[in-house]
Amino acid sequence: MKRSVFLFWLYSNLTILCIPIVITMLVLFQSQHLLNSEVIRSNKALLNQVKQSLDNQFKDIKRMGLQLSLDPKVIKYVNQTDFDNPQVKIDTLDLITSLRSYAASNGDIHDLYVYLKKGHFGVTTSTMNQDELLFQLLHAGNKGITMKQWSDSMEKIYYGNFLQFADDDLVYMQSLPIQNASEAPATLVVMLNAERLKAAISNIQIAQAGSVLILDSTNKLLMTAGDSDHVSDIDFEQIQSAEGSFSQKWGKEEVTVSYVSSVENEWKYVSIVPTKIYSAKVSQLRSWIYAGLFLCIFVGGPMSIWLTRRHYMPIRRMVDLVSPKVKSNIEGIGNEFSLLQSFMSENEALQVTANRTIQKQQDVLRSHFLARLLKGRVESGSALAQSMESFDLRFETNRFAVLLFHIGDYEALFVDSGSRDAESKLQYVYYIVTNITEELIRRKHTVFTTEVDGMIAFLVNIQNDDEVRTKQDLIEIAQEAQTIIQGKFYIQLTIGISDIHPLLTGIPLGFDEALEALEYKFVIGPSQIIPFDRIKRPKNELYYPLDMERQLINHIRTGQYEEAMEAVSELIVTNVSDGTLSLQLGKLLMFELIGTILKAIEHLDQGPNELAVEKHALIKQLTQCESFVEIEDEIYKFLKTVCDYVDSKKKSHNTNLKDQVLSYIDEHLADMDLSLTSLSLKFEVNAPYLSRFIKEQSGETFIDYVNKQRVLLAKQLMTETDDTITDITQKVGFSNSNTFIRVFKRYEGITPGQFRKGE
Repeated sequence: MKRSVFLFWLYSNLTILCIPIVITMLVLFQSQHLLNSEVIRSNKALLNQVKQSLDNQFKDIKRMGLQLSLDPKVIKYVNQTDFDNPQVKIDTLDLITSLRSYAASNGDIHDLYVYLKKGHFGVTTSTMNQDELLFQLLHAGNKGITMKQWSDSMEKIYYGNFLQFADDDLVYMQSLPIQNASEAPATLVVMLNAERLKAAISNIQIAQAGSVLILDSTNKLLMTAGDSDHVSDIDFEQIQSAEGSFSQKWGKEEVTVSYVSSVENEWKYVSIVPTKIYSAKVSQLRSWIYAGLFLCIFVGGPMSIWLTRRHYMPIRRMVDLVSPKVKSNIEGIGNEFSLLQSFMSENEALQVTANRTIQKQQDVLRSHFLARLLKGRVESGSALAQSMESFDLRFETNRFAVLLFHIGDYEALFVDSGSRDAESKLQYVYYIVTNITEELIRRKHTVFTTEVDGMIAFLVNIQNDDEVRTKQDLIEIAQEAQTIIQGKFYIQLTIGISDIHPLLTGIPLGFDEALEALEYKFVIGPSQIIPFDRIKRPKNELYYPLDMERQLINHIRTGQYEEAMEAVSELIVTNVSDGTLSLQLGKLLMFELIGTILKAIEHLDQGPNELAVEKHALIKQLTQCESFVEIEDEIYKFLKTVCDYVDSKKKSHNTNLKDQVLSYIDEHLADMDLSLTSLSLKFEVNAPYLSRFIKEQSGETFIDYVNKQRVLLAKQLMTETDDTITDITQKVGFSNSNTFIRVFKRYEGITPGQFRKGE
């Protein structure tokens, strides 16, 4: 085993030592970043001040231009058509005076004039001159603009625009009159004082080493304050937004470029500051930080090693103490902490295993004790009190009831559970039923749970004195538990509920009552809630008279299923309608019904193997039935099978009997003694049944059928022979001619003699 804990602690201390070093470096870099940001912010603030100042000046110039364009004297003058009129000369002098007063009112104006397009002359603050002289006086001294360019610019339409004619030649231009600017006859030109503008922007030159620029909307340079040697190096394409900053090279050094835009005239104000101006402020901070780093490494390092060694000694002594007691392979243990953890884990595992074993044994013993308590197989007196105390059974009252749950089908719960074994499935079902039911009962009462003979028993310690209300509460709790468990978990439950009994001695009685109620599911079927009140006064007599049994046998023998089913239903309803049929009498009634059906089968005229399969299937199904209702269904199914069998046998017999009877009648038509009695004796069938049978098969009575057949035979003889009526009368079975003639006329409408004559 290596001393890895010592090394781990050492590395940890050294790592912790490195944290302030890293933080210090971050502080250094962050400080430099903050200084950069602060300088940029300051530059932007100054730029915004200059922008605000210049924008105010430009607003004043625009306001003055608007006032001048609305001046009645100006409007009247620019709308003149005849400038040779003496009055116009007087108006010109008035206009010069007005222009001079406007120029004097604003110190940012160098000069201004109104240019008349048609006359090609302009009126200034001092005189009126033709265009060439006007250009020479005011603009010829500025490089970058020609007479042609100036003249063309005078002819354009302006809506109050700031322009640059040439270097340091900034002007404000407005078409006059403003009310009809699209066809304006004149143009107002205000020449700005470039020196004053430069003086305003020079205020933000940093330490006399920075530069400030003014650009127009197309990033064209309008004005420069400060060093302008390397202005062409600036990438003005990066100026896209309303304000921002970026860094780039200015000659051989790094500079920071900050800019803001003016909404008033779409100009951009740009500040260029060398990076070295503010980076020097970080140098002293960097020197102090490096000194601190040196102290951290060369003083903190040895201190970390010494403290690590000192703190490790107690761990080493503990390792030497527990090493012989660890059962695990020491060679496989990585470090000292792992050894100590292995020692504590082994001890904890032993303790947990022991506690779990004790708890399981305690739970089993407690459950076994509760089962014996329910069955009345526990000691009494002090021994019982001691046992209850040892199992932590504390009853708050002396009133008890028992709920007994029988688990039915629950396979639907495990449709998607794979190959889970039956035992684990059942334990899971017990867990669900127990937890849900205990939670519902504990809302009002104290409950203890155990398993008894494959059922779940809940011993309820009743907490109130209203017995009627408590019984109803227990039924409602059972209904809610059944609804939740069957509805959500598909577990079929039958629940028996006992009466409420005082004292511990009443607990076994309550268990017997719940068990008896639960057994009554054989009578009313599974998935029921059966309070003992429902069955504690059962009937003790069975209604099954002999004449009803004989009647049922006759219905079965004659294949009358509806009548047989009605007889069975009448027996069942009669027995269960008046009071509660006891479990024993219910079973006896089912056995009597089955015996009667089997007895009826024995009297049927059948072969040795007929209905044998059906009887075997009936017996097999009955052994699997769990309730009175299931047995009743099986009885009805078997009745249907037997009656169908009898009916099919009867139909086959009737077909043969019909052929034999009718053939016999046809062959003995000449027999004067042919009668229903002679036929019944011949075929061994009673006369009334034979009369009904002939009526059903032929649609006629026996006399009508015989007479019609004799008349048909007589007609045949009269047609094919020359026999006399008297001879034919004897051949067709009539005793005298008068009877023959009367019968023949009744069926044919004429006498035999008339029939022969008509032939």
